[in-house]
Amino acid sequence: MTNNNPLPETGENIPVQTGKSPVKTFFSNLKIGTKLLISIGILVVLIFLSAGVSYLGSRQANTKIGRTDEIRVPAALAASRAQANLLRMQADVRGYLALGEKEYRDSYNLSAQAFEDNLTELGDYSSQLGAGDQQRLNELDSVYEDWAKLPGHLFELRDDQLDREPAYRLLVITGTLHAGQVLINIQNMIELQGEREPTSENLALLEDMAKFQGNFASMLSALRGYTTTRNRIYRAEYEVNLVDNQNAWERLIDQRSEFTSSQAELLDEIESNRDAFLLLPDQMFAILESDRWREDLYTFSSEALPLANKMQVLLNDLVISQQTLLANDLAAGRQDLARSTQLILASGVIALIVGLSSVLLSRSTIADPIRRLTGVAEQIRSGDLEAQARVESKDEIGVLAATFNSMTTKLRDTLIQVRKEKRRADNLLEVVIPIGVELTTEKDFNRLLEKMLLEAKTFCHADAGTLYLVSEDKDLQFAIFRNDSRQLALGGTTGNPVPFHPLALVDPVTGEPNEHHVATYTAIAGVPVNIADAGQVSEFDFRFSPLDDTQILGDYQPVSMLTIPLKNREEKVLGVMQLINAQDPETGEIIPFDFNLQEMMESFSSLAVAALEAYIREQKLKQEIKQLRIEIDEARRQQQVAEIVETDFFHNISTRAQELRERRQRKQAGTLDEAEEADLGDDSEP
Repeated sequence: MTNNNPLPETGENIPVQTGKSPVKTFFSNLKIGTKLLISIGILVVLIFLSAGVSYLGSRQANTKIGRTDEIRVPAALAASRAQANLLRMQADVRGYLALGEKEYRDSYNLSAQAFEDNLTELGDYSSQLGAGDQQRLNELDSVYEDWAKLPGHLFELRDDQLDREPAYRLLVITGTLHAGQVLINIQNMIELQGEREPTSENLALLEDMAKFQGNFASMLSALRGYTTTRNRIYRAEYEVNLVDNQNAWERLIDQRSEFTSSQAELLDEIESNRDAFLLLPDQMFAILESDRWREDLYTFSSEALPLANKMQVLLNDLVISQQTLLANDLAAGRQDLARSTQLILASGVIALIVGLSSVLLSRSTIADPIRRLTGVAEQIRSGDLEAQARVESKDEIGVLAATFNSMTTKLRDTLIQVRKEKRRADNLLEVVIPIGVELTTEKDFNRLLEKMLLEAKTFCHADAGTLYLVSEDKDLQFAIFRNDSRQLALGGTTGNPVPFHPLALVDPVTGEPNEHHVATYTAIAGVPVNIADAGQVSEFDFRFSPLDDTQILGDYQPVSMLTIPLKNREEKVLGVMQLINAQDPETGEIIPFDFNLQEMMESFSSLAVAALEAYIREQKLKQEIKQLRIEIDEARRQQQVAEIVETDFFHNISTRAQELRERRQRKQAGTLDEAEEADLGDDSEP
């Protein structure tokens, strides 16, 4: 997500909550370094004035004041700056883990460099510090060395969702494999059941299969929702569907003997994949309901944050130590100067009042806002994304508070976007499966092909689409062609022929596979092709066919293309579905085809191919039945003739006819006697 309104690096244009006195408001809007410089500078000025007056009376006081100026103040100032830079480093790491925007990484690098400069500055004073402060600096360097290894690792985790979310990785890599196979196999069982005689028992079995398919798909959808949102409503939805699915499964198992052998084999595959799938949710729930549901946040909380807190404690102790030493030196100086003159006493009292005022003012403008900002950060960490930090000043703390507010706003927007994407995936899943089932019931071949293409084009908001079928001549025939912007509807139920020539899968000249067209390449390779911009691709010919298509399409130019092979279970390509120029639903602008939609279209193509195969098998079966009837009628006719010929009546008639023929022959020869001639005359009267 791109941040179009970056926060200013200075205090300009940051809305500040007012209600303070003018002096306090002015002091609040200064940089932290300036605040400390002013506060300590006032003390230094007063101390030097007192030292100038009492120089002759107390060299020891001047020495202590000089040490304060050379060591205590710069060390305390460097430690305070290191604290501020460390807070920015934490905020930048937290912001990148929450939003993943590059500007947080860049800001972290700048803050880390500034922090390292602060440590170097403190190291320069190490030899002049006490043993306790030297030990703190050494420990601070050691802790920072451990801390510096973590942000890069955290950034890599944040950039890789599979490494970042182990439950999501388990669902995507293993769960989808088994669940998808279950849905494919139950769909195949439903198709085989649809081919059986529609008895009440077979229809009941078909209903049980459909129920199992529906609630298993709902289980998968709910599990996906719980994995992406950790909303327990989805877990409850999953558990309810699990009970329904188990009941449907037990009914199918109890009726195993009613299935065909092919269905029984599919049932065994379903059982194997379902058992493997059901082992995953408990593992995923354990991960999602633990602190390690996101490895980057867990590592940040368990490793980075404790180290950062430890560094804050060390820096705070160092500041307090230097402030304590500073106070001690000042107190000693005041004691020395008090013996000199009343003026020194008066100036010491004034310095004390000014110092306390500076400390209180610094506390109210630095420490208190940091404490309140830390409280807001804890609210955000606990999940309250409505928490808002008070922007009380225009210094670094005010900028940090405004950054927190911007971060929570973007985090809320990101969460809304994630939920929107989840609803989109669920809606697609709820639409694709019913359409797949509807395709299996379609009996009109042209309408079946047309429905396959139109539904896919609607899913992807495509402007145009083509459905090719592999012919017996090993060509890609144009079966259906649609182009909304050119108002073209060819093939299918329109009755309008597609005027494009087929695309040859084999080059007639070289005899090599013809992979010059996207469609032929997809048909030959059997893999989908997703092209974001056809103008940037040179290896394919994007003409529709060798026919001069400019007469029909004019200057129409394909930009984005999604080409998917229609393969059966034997990996044989039956055709190719090609969608052209995806459009933004809101603006109508041509955009690339979303890879999530590509995966959905591949699943849809599997359902469409299954429906197409079912139709082809049905037509083939009808032809075989017709041929069988013709053969049965011919055999029956021959049997009836044989039955007539073999009767005694027919045999007597045949014998009598043979005798009459012989007598006529003798009559013609003159060898027939009178009795036989009379008999021949009687027989011939009829």
